Amino acid sequence: MPSPLTYLALKLVLEFLDVKKRYHITSRNSVLQKIDHLIPLRAANITIWKNLAVSVDDLEYNADYKQIYTNWKAGKLVKEYLEGRPNIHVDRVGFYYVKSYEQVPLKLNLITNKLETFCCSDFRNFLPMIGFRSFPLKKLILTQEESIDVDHPVVHTAEDVILQFSGQTKLIKSIEKLRREKLIIQNIMKGNVDAVKIIKDWMKNGRKIGTEYLLYFPFNVWIQETLRHLKSEFDEFQNDLEGINVRYVINKSYFQFALFYRFLNRWPRFLIPMRPASKIIIYGTKVQKDRTFYQLVLKVVSTDEL
Repeated sequence: MPSPLTYLALKLVLEFLDVKKRYHITSRNSVLQKIDHLIPLRAANITIWKNLAVSVDDLEYNADYKQIYTNWKAGKLVKEYLEGRPNIHVDRVGFYYVKSYEQVPLKLNLITNKLETFCCSDFRNFLPMIGFRSFPLKKLILTQEESIDVDHPVVHTAEDVILQFSGQTKLIKSIEKLRREKLIIQNIMKGNVDAVKIIKDWMKNGRKIGTEYLLYFPFNVWIQETLRHLKSEFDEFQNDLEGINVRYVINKSYFQFALFYRFLNRWPRFLIPMRPASKIIIYGTKVQKDRTFYQLVLKVVSTDEL
């Protein structure tokens, strides 16, 4: 008869066991139940959908379980198992169409690398569920239906930040206050981003060399409107940017899409002085992957590069 696992060995097995398997195994063993809550629960992905459902990898909780007694009982056990844990370690947590903290079906204690919200009211609503050891986040993705104020430590400190929109909304508030060196803003439509305000703040308060904001537009009409606003404000700084290399890459690999970068013809480019040792360059490009996007590049460069 094989020797039983030591506590340390058992702890390692349970900690890195598939979430659903771990739940089913421990729920059937009273001895394991006594130690299970002391061992971190690890998952790759947690998805919270409206006020209806939570999935932790393959383990799912649905608030509609209460409609049928047997399902309600199973759902209650899953709820108790997940909510009672001091911490759940997860690589990514996503909130979808959740308008308030009160709507979240399960109140979990999470330690995560990545936070994503999609069509939620404000990411701040969900921070009570995110443990302090999660910060700074490795990635923050915010897809908004309505305007939010991004002047927040979570946005300032995250390693990668992607802001995107699900429709034409009001301006992002306080975006000019961000001191980030890298920022991606996707699916920009009319009225989402004030590029003029960003550049004016850079000119006034400065930014580090290498700071780069990439603004992506799904249609050329919206990047053209933004470039018109920039031309109206910074017409004296128009420049052909002849010393700037814009990538032009064709990748015909079966598994990858072709990718092109090029200046937008007939549309203005800018070279704006900021500090004695640095300048701001602004130009539009056309990006072709699985579909066409229009990209506006705002970048701080050394005067030695030009």
